[in-house]
Amino acid sequence: MVNKSNSLDRLFVNLTSTCFDDFMERGKRYEVRAYNSRFNEKTVYAGRQVELRKAYSRGSAWTTIVSVFIGDIQEFLNRVDYRKIEPRAKSREEAVAENARLLGNPARYIIFEVELNRR
Repeated sequence: MVNKSNSLDRLFVNLTSTCFDDFMERGKRYEVRAYNSRFNEKTVYAGRQVELRKAYSRGSAWTTIVSVFIGDIQEFLNRVDYRKIEPRAKSREEAVAENARLLGNPARYIIFEVELNRR
């Protein structure tokens, strides 16, 4: 059972079925979002609970934010294996291009690492 106070403070992250499965089955550890009023340092911070939701109503996974990076995705990928962000990508360049395409090539990204909660 989820603690009510945690569920009220959780960051809700809706994912496609494929992206959700990347977290559950393919070693994805990081979520990438455009830096904006919903995803910024006030809302995304280490220790915060995150509900990763599979296509709105097909299940969810509770995670905790471990670390946060704000800035350029290419700079971030100089430090982290691209497969931890995009496990199905064939190259670092493909991972960058896919996120730029999906997110509208924002000026800044917020990238956060999550760890599945143990029950």
